[in-house]
Amino acid sequence: MHHNFKHWWGHFRVHLRHIMQNGAIFYLLAALVLIPVWFNPQMKLNSLVQDTLFAIDISESMNVRDVDYPKPRTDRLTLAKLVVREGMASLPCGSRVTVALFAGEEAVVLFEPLEICRHFPAIEQVVMGLDRRMRWIGDSLITKILNTAILEAKERELNIVMITDGDEMPQRTHPYVIDLIKHRGKIKGLLLGVGGDALQPIPQINERNEVVGYWTKEQAVLQGNYPELLAYIRALAPGEQALEGMLDHVTEHTSSFNKGIMQAVSQAVGFEMIRVHTPADAVRALNKTEYRKYAMADRDARWIYGLVAAVLALIGWFWYVVRTIRFKKKSQTKKSG
Repeated sequence: MHHNFKHWWGHFRVHLRHIMQNGAIFYLLAALVLIPVWFNPQMKLNSLVQDTLFAIDISESMNVRDVDYPKPRTDRLTLAKLVVREGMASLPCGSRVTVALFAGEEAVVLFEPLEICRHFPAIEQVVMGLDRRMRWIGDSLITKILNTAILEAKERELNIVMITDGDEMPQRTHPYVIDLIKHRGKIKGLLLGVGGDALQPIPQINERNEVVGYWTKEQAVLQGNYPELLAYIRALAPGEQALEGMLDHVTEHTSSFNKGIMQAVSQAVGFEMIRVHTPADAVRALNKTEYRKYAMADRDARWIYGLVAAVLALIGWFWYVVRTIRFKKKSQTKKSG
């Protein structure tokens, strides 16, 4: 056995000397250095980031098909999802991102913030898979929801980007903004408005995601926003309409982009409000230095291993070239001698 070991060791030393002489040892080291690349190594670096909570309105008015992107008569929710996808894609690597849905008075954060570049495919799949049937209530109160979303964003040290048509139930011209004013200057945010200017009927969607009808004035009254009309409407036979003119002031069965609400909320909280018709509008609004900050962030470290491997491979090549030139000169010297 001792003889076998000496024999093996002798062969190993010969091969080692050979790979040292021709520079192959550096190629071997380069290959070893690249092994960690397969495990997606990360490192903390001081980076310019834009940590963001995207809050998406999924209330019933977002079903209205009055936007022209990516094609005519697209519903507002589809545009909102595309806005979030392209907005996330424009953020610098190292940024942390999460998504919240809102309806009624609640905003629900779907997952804790994730680094955008490493997790983009998974986050994109979540966003594009959002469905109008996921809502737990049909209406929304923008001021209360924004206040809730801001608290969620503050807790996670994120900016907030809210995508909504500004439509409320019940509809108001002067929203209660006292709770929003206290956040002014304490958090960075952006309001992105979607939807057309003309009032459109709000569609009713079944469980198969099909439009089965549109909300009526009578149904809007039954939501409880007009107590003086409630008894009268309840006494109507199924399908019977109210007397002409009696419900002229009821508007909640239709929806348009509520510019008044959005401007009032924007001024109260100190956020910029941008009307978006395409995702490019949102990307331009997001790509401003005022929303970015320097922070220690997870960054892809594979390039470091790749650089070290490249340097080792280059050394190996130079080593081989130098050894080859020396060998040729030595051979020529022996021949001339």
